[in-house]
Amino acid sequence: MGFETHGFSFFPFGALFCLTLFCFMVVRIFEIRRRYKDYNQKDRDITMILKNRLAKGELDEAEYQRASYKIKERFLWRVGAN
Repeated sequence: MGFETHGFSFFPFGALFCLTLFCFMVVRIFEIRRRYKDYNQKDRDITMILKNRLAKGELDEAEYQRASYKIKERFLWRVGAN
């Protein structure tokens, strides 16, 4: 195991451990980026719906501003930026 006196012997469990940690880190980063992207996409969809309703006259400017402020507030709370 490890280094031996009569020759070099590589202990593979150390490399496997590092590889496992690296894979966990990559998966975690991927999940975080995907979650952030999903929240961003949902925010854009809702704002597009609000803008379309504003253009059709179903909402007035004050209602639009209030709704978009609530959406941004909720998004920042979920991301943890407040």
